[in-house]
Amino acid sequence: MITKESIVLIVICTLDLAATLLFMNTKDAMESNPIMAFYLNYGIGTFIAVKLALIFLPVWVFEWSRQYKPDFVRFMMRATIAAYVVTYAILFLTINVGA
Repeated sequence: MITKESIVLIVICTLDLAATLLFMNTKDAMESNPIMAFYLNYGIGTFIAVKLALIFLPVWVFEWSRQYKPDFVRFMMRATIAAYVVTYAILFLTINVGA
């Protein structure tokens, strides 16, 4: 069974993907992550495929690793969620409010 932390991380990352696609489609927005911006140059399909791989592969590794070190994995998943949200908020505020 998949953990709550994995579900939360998948939801956050998927919402990030959806927001990126929406803002890029409706506004004059750009991808702020230089790695993902590189893949966006190859088209929306490539961008989505890479983003989904970067969501689901790490979650799969976390879920697989949980059988060996459940407490450590739970801590790392929560730290990953916190880091993702904080980084997203800082970038969002820097780009949108600071502009």
